[in-house]
Amino acid sequence: MALNATSTTDPEKGRLPDSVNRDGPFRTFSSDPGWNEAWWWLGIPVVAAITLAAFGTFATEFYLKRILPEGYGALELAHFFIPIFGMIIAVRLLFRPFVRQHKLIFVFLCLAAFSCLYIAGEEHSWGQHFFHWQTPEYWSQVNRQQETNLHNTLHLFDKKPRALLEIGILIGGLIIPALARYRADVRRNRWSLFFPPDAIVPTALCALLFKIADTLRDNFHTLVLVPRPSEATELFLYFFLLFYLIMFARRIDELEREPKHIA
Repeated sequence: MALNATSTTDPEKGRLPDSVNRDGPFRTFSSDPGWNEAWWWLGIPVVAAITLAAFGTFATEFYLKRILPEGYGALELAHFFIPIFGMIIAVRLLFRPFVRQHKLIFVFLCLAAFSCLYIAGEEHSWGQHFFHWQTPEYWSQVNRQQETNLHNTLHLFDKKPRALLEIGILIGGLIIPALARYRADVRRNRWSLFFPPDAIVPTALCALLFKIADTLRDNFHTLVLVPRPSEATELFLYFFLLFYLIMFARRIDELEREPKHIA
């Protein structure tokens, strides 16, 4: 996994990838995290995965009582706060000059902000898990868990969005970084602003690990790593969104510093 170790730019190596500019040659983003920042893009997902697996295997009762419960369990709280932080990043980027000058990037970040808000809201039933209001009777009849959310009403609001996110993480977090190791032009074209950097791979691998555990549980009724591994999978799906937006913001910073003309 080739990672940048510095945050300096060299204008002589070409223009930064910008979806509006068609003329190359393009260079890769030097603001993408390198090994000197591995404490967060590598350390956080790995430590989280090991911690969950350790509690789920050796302290199952604690896992069931403190980590897994709806509302105030550690996972449920993370499922709320991680997307909220992602939404804040996306909303702040909407006010950046470069973003407002590029309609495609502006729309992309609007979708990112809305997606993070939707995830956070749905995870805590739009405040019901915090404030414990009663679900209206008419909504209890259509919601399979009698909660004030959408994802327990139709698969359209639950399975479909999650499947799209999982496919996006598979492609952006694993396939594109793998292809970039053999084809430099994958990261040197005008669309590569949107392609996740190599530093996102550990988070994608952790999501895949717990997704496999969830599949084994559903198909073979085998306890692997943790009880209800789908909840752990969601943690890394949301970490992926947050880390991606952090790295995207850094790329926007770099693009705004980009000289308009490169000799």
